[in-house]
Amino acid sequence: MFRQSLLTLPALLSIGLMAGCASTPPASPVTFQAEAIDAKAYVPKVDSFAVIFDASSSMGMESMGDVKFNTAKGFVSAFNETVPELDYQASLVKFGGSSDDTFPAGTVYGLTDYQSSGFASGLGSITEPGNITPMAEGIDAATEALSGVSGPVAVILVSDFWKILHQQDTMDAAKRLASQHQGDLCLYLVKVGDFEGSGWLINNMADITNCSKAMNVGDLAASGAMAGFVKDALLQPAPQKKPIQYEKISFSATALFDFDKAVLKSAGKAELQKLGQYIMGQGVQVVDINVIGHTDSIGTEEYNQKLSERRAMAVRDFLVSEGVKGSIIDVSGEGEGSPVADNGTNEGRALNRRVEVHVGAEQKAN
Repeated sequence: MFRQSLLTLPALLSIGLMAGCASTPPASPVTFQAEAIDAKAYVPKVDSFAVIFDASSSMGMESMGDVKFNTAKGFVSAFNETVPELDYQASLVKFGGSSDDTFPAGTVYGLTDYQSSGFASGLGSITEPGNITPMAEGIDAATEALSGVSGPVAVILVSDFWKILHQQDTMDAAKRLASQHQGDLCLYLVKVGDFEGSGWLINNMADITNCSKAMNVGDLAASGAMAGFVKDALLQPAPQKKPIQYEKISFSATALFDFDKAVLKSAGKAELQKLGQYIMGQGVQVVDINVIGHTDSIGTEEYNQKLSERRAMAVRDFLVSEGVKGSIIDVSGEGEGSPVADNGTNEGRALNRRVEVHVGAEQKAN
C-alpha cells in the first residue's frame, strides 16, 4: 500500500499542475472612459437623440466579468459624460425593470433640451434589472418620445439581446421608428454580453437605414473609443470661420465734439451717419466693432480717461441709432495713453484728440 501511494502521488501532482495551468483567470469588468470633447470644434449633426436601455431580468446575469446591467449603466453614464451640451434634444427610455414596475417600457428623461445632469438623473432612476424583455415596447416608447421632432435623429439601443421572443414584432417596431423619421434615423445597436442567439434580429435592425450599425459594448471601452462613438453618432466638425479683417477709421475729436465735451455736434453726426451707411452697406458681414476714445495730455489722466470713455460711448450710441447692432460694438477709452503725435505742440495735441472705430468683417458665405 505504501509503495502504491508513492506511485500515485506524482500522478496526482501532475494532474493538479495541469489543472492549474489550464484554468483561465476571471475576466475583468469592462470600464469606460468619459473624454472631454471640445464643444467649439463641433456642431450637432442630429436634432435629437434617444437612448433605449434594456433593464430586463437577463441583464442581471453575469457576462465577461460583471453583471450586464452594471456594464450597460457604465456605458450609458460614460456616454452622457462625453456628450457636449450643444443644441439638441434628448430622451432616455427603458424597458423591463424591477418586478414592481407598473409599465414594461417608458420614458425616464425627456424629450427635452439635452442637459447632462438631467440625463444622469434619469439614468439613476433605473435601479435594478427585472421583469420581461419587451424590446418592441421600448422601441415604440422611443418612437412616441420622438414623434414631434424633425430632422436627423440618432437612437442608441443598449441590450444583451437575450432570447428576444417576438423578434418579428421587435423588427416591426424598429420599422415604425424608421418610417416616422423618413430617412433621418441612424440606429446604433450596442450589444452587452456574449449571447449569440439573436443574430437575425441584430443584423436586420442594423440594416434598417444606411447609417445604422451594430457593435459590442466592449469595443467602446478602449481609450478614445467613447469620444469617437459620440462624434460619429451626434457630431460633425464646426465649419471653419474665415479670419476677421479689421479696418481702422479715425475721426478727429474736433470734428465730432466741442472742446472738452462728449455730446456729438451736428457735423459729427453727419460724419458718423456716413460711417453707419458704410458699415450697413458692405458686401461683407460685419461681426465686430471696437470704438476707442483718445485725448491729448491737457488735464489730469483720470479726467482724460473718463472723457475718452464718454466720447467713445457717444459714438457707439449714435451708430446703434443708425441700425448697427449694439451687441457687436465694444467701447473703451485710452485717455492720453496712446498718442499718435507729440503732445508738446498744438498740432500734435489735435491729432491725439480722436475716436477710432475698428470695423471687423468676414466674407459672406457664397
